[in-house]
Amino acid sequence: MRLWHENLIAKLPAQQLLGQHRECCALRGNGWGKKYSVVDYVFLYSPYKFFQYAKLH
Repeated sequence: MRLWHENLIAKLPAQQLLGQHRECCALRGNGWGKKYSVVDYVFLYSPYKFFQYAKLH
């Protein structure tokens, strides 16, 4: 699982954008706070910041 930098989201091809969306969905809801070694850093910030990031799609 990886999260692309927000400046790259508008440049992602459709398949990568779909993958990014699925990864965001996996983190929210019941996935919030579960261990994901690559993206654990997102849990250091407010869930609202993640919501703002996810809305960029």
